[in-house]
Amino acid sequence: MSQTSSSLTESAPINRISTTHSDIKPLFTNINVNDCTTIKDFELKSDLISRPKMEHQRLSRNRLLEMSFRAKAAVAIASAVITLPVLANRTSAYDANQSITAQSTQAEQVRANEPAAIELSPGQLPLTLVVETLVAALLLVGLIAAYFANRAMRPVLTATAKDEKLGKVEPDSSAQILTPVSFALNQASLTEQQEDVAERTQLLQEITLRIRQSLYLEDLLKTSVKEVRRAIKTDRVIIYGLDPTNWDGSVVAESVAPGWPQTLKVKLDDPCFRDRHVELYKKGQVTAINDIHQEPRVTDCYRKMLEQFGVKANLVAPILKNNQLLGLMIAHQCSEPRTWQQSDIKLFVQLANQIGFAVDQVSFLEKQEAETERAQLLTEMTHRIRQSSFLEDLFKTTVKEVRRVIKTDRVIIYGLDPTNWDGSVVAESVAPGWPHTLKVKLDDPCFRDRHVELYKKGQVTVINDIYQEPRVTDCYRKMLEQFGVKANLVAPIMSNNQLLGLMIAHHCSEPRNWQPSDVELFTQLAKQVGFAVEQLSLREQLEEGG
Repeated sequence: MSQTSSSLTESAPINRISTTHSDIKPLFTNINVNDCTTIKDFELKSDLISRPKMEHQRLSRNRLLEMSFRAKAAVAIASAVITLPVLANRTSAYDANQSITAQSTQAEQVRANEPAAIELSPGQLPLTLVVETLVAALLLVGLIAAYFANRAMRPVLTATAKDEKLGKVEPDSSAQILTPVSFALNQASLTEQQEDVAERTQLLQEITLRIRQSLYLEDLLKTSVKEVRRAIKTDRVIIYGLDPTNWDGSVVAESVAPGWPQTLKVKLDDPCFRDRHVELYKKGQVTAINDIHQEPRVTDCYRKMLEQFGVKANLVAPILKNNQLLGLMIAHQCSEPRTWQQSDIKLFVQLANQIGFAVDQVSFLEKQEAETERAQLLTEMTHRIRQSSFLEDLFKTTVKEVRRVIKTDRVIIYGLDPTNWDGSVVAESVAPGWPHTLKVKLDDPCFRDRHVELYKKGQVTVINDIYQEPRVTDCYRKMLEQFGVKANLVAPIMSNNQLLGLMIAHHCSEPRNWQPSDVELFTQLAKQVGFAVEQLSLREQLEEGG
């Protein structure tokens, strides 16, 4: 029985320890110290390595305590088993001794008168034997219990020592060998990333400074595309200006590498743009296409348009000013498809934002400068017009100065006969290459019926595109096409509340979005012509009367 108990005592702890070790071992193998990117990560993962080892040691100590308790219980049971028979035997001997003593009482009375002898008391013999037997039994049981306890604990202590050795040597030594290398590599990568961020931040500041040094919008846009193409190292960067009235547009600035087609002033007609993309770009959407032939968002018509200019990948960011979509900054990679990195996209978007801020600043400065210039021009032109001694000189000076100021292709004065509202061109200033209209009668059947009364009330007509304006009738459009007109601006010339004629500006090279400042200046100059005509008429009347 003792051998069976000893066998169970030996085998059970070993199975538990081996099972615990097999459960813990994967925890060590699943941890790769090369994944540590910082000292903090290494400390966390070292903690993950040491924690299973500490847990295993705690379990080992618990099992030692459990085995110690079982050994003590075995000792107590063995002591009880051995001691009880001894006590029973000594008790029986004591009872027999008491019986013999009672029977010999009479014999002792007979010898009462005999001399007393020195003897041991009969009651003292059983007590001595019990004490001696008990001490001997306890010593024997202690030796036996110590032997079996030591034998039972030996496998447990051996397994614990092996686990501690495994936990201390293998994980810790590998961590000590691999961690400095991994940490050094991670530090080098982190340093490289920090240097890249610092370089791009400095580049952004330099480009922003150069952009904001531009005093005029045209210079601003040219500087922007040049610097952005240099920064992100691509084949072409353009700025696509948009007309907010119909979202048509054209390339207003371009920087392109040698060998690739130029797109300056080209209209990139995308039918889907108005319907699908305008609202998204207003909200700040950025479009990155790594390969136009692999991207499902690229429609066939859009792909064909990009292929005309050799584009294989593109990047598009909106240019916003006061939440208004002014245009798009577009990068084209033509040599091959390109995977746009997040750092490139971030820098590109930041530069587009800076261009928006710079456009706002330059537009404000240009507006102030233009207002000052227009006020000065209005004063000068009024002075020159009123210096004219004859009506013909007055009209010639007017059309010449007005065309110079508003930068258009043709300016005419159309005189009217108040009796039937027929008329003809009485003065003209036209850019080279465009047809002359001087003394031509512009017959418009609808003019008498629809427009005379409106012009008498001071109406100003602004047409940005004769092909997109629903107010332009077919007959009026055909008449304008004869003279290459694509956009026009019409203001009445009034004198004493009478309609004397019309001052008309023609833009022939392309449709034109007439700015409010242009319209206002044009209207003011038409009024000054009316005042000058009135002044000349009064002078002529005085001269005739004299």
